[in-house]
Amino acid sequence: MRVISLVAAACAASHAWAQSALDRPALGQMLDRQNSLRPVYGVGGSFHLDAPVAERVIASACSGSLCVAKTNWAVISAGHVTPAPVGGAVIAVDATGATIYFPSVQQFGRWQDGSLKMLSLGVYGTVLSLGSSSSGLTIAVERSGIVWIIASDGKILDSLPLGAGAALLTPNGIVYATASSLILRKPDGSELSFPAQGVEDILALGDGYVEARAGGVLYALRTIAGHEQLFQLPQAETGRGANERNK
Repeated sequence: MRVISLVAAACAASHAWAQSALDRPALGQMLDRQNSLRPVYGVGGSFHLDAPVAERVIASACSGSLCVAKTNWAVISAGHVTPAPVGGAVIAVDATGATIYFPSVQQFGRWQDGSLKMLSLGVYGTVLSLGSSSSGLTIAVERSGIVWIIASDGKILDSLPLGAGAALLTPNGIVYATASSLILRKPDGSELSFPAQGVEDILALGDGYVEARAGGVLYALRTIAGHEQLFQLPQAETGRGANERNK
């Protein structure tokens, strides 16, 4: 496995942004179809990808200040490679680190500054998403076909309609998928619907943006209040020509 330092990549990205802030604003980092994590730049749907900062990534979550990714055997972020339970993960980043759920062992962990501490927290059902903030941990969990939004103490806070699939808890609301649409439920309970068929996974791309993965199509949903819009993300090029262009 080749893991490129996220610290070095972030520094390079910050330097590039300082040089060309008007035409290369940084959005965050996306997981491409080759399971590589790539910085994304652009505005208004005109997006550009940089070379991968990590490869063989199973799950990721990014904010404006932190990106945490999971490979088969480790959590990687900010130059740290931390051993972790095998398999996938559900990740929520916050101001000081990340809360992570590991389905293979059905346990939660807290990652911070390269250290992973397992937590004594149990949840019944299939964990779909986590929301981590100063107000506490929230969890989207599927039970018998219904997606519930609960607090860490088990208290039910909300639920999603029957047929809801992938879901992501964000500071700007809940993003969830149906068979034909991507839905943004705002904090006031109102909803916006965007046509997007077959969304299987939703990831935190960066502040105000989420990534939705649907077969061979990757979407970026802007969730900023008053500026909500769905865009299609570019596909990463592969092969020697792509590598040359990414140098």
